[in-house]
Amino acid sequence: MPIHHTQTRPGGDQVTDYQLYIDGEFCEASDGGRFDTTNPATGEVWASAPAATEADVDRAVRAAHRAMTTGEWASMTATMRGRLLYRLADLVAENAHWLGEVETTDSGKLAAETRA
Repeated sequence: MPIHHTQTRPGGDQVTDYQLYIDGEFCEASDGGRFDTTNPATGEVWASAPAATEADVDRAVRAAHRAMTTGEWASMTATMRGRLLYRLADLVAENAHWLGEVETTDSGKLAAETRA
């Protein structure tokens, strides 16, 4: 399942639905709860996200702890971890324009501020 998809709501609004990422999987909140986020510049709903519960947070923390102590990360050398972190930095840089658009839409900041 992808990180997000776009749906057309009644009235024609395009809304991007995002998901949680817990224990290597994209998922919804355990109770199915969601919240809408509005573009402060227009007042229009532009995205919907899972309203993570305490149980979801606990599950995420347990998964992260397990990954750090017994998963692949735990057995990697510092050099291997460093390579992965550099790869993450590359992915952020490659997607900086999209990430900036999302932050601009969500926060109402000027595009120049989110690129700084």
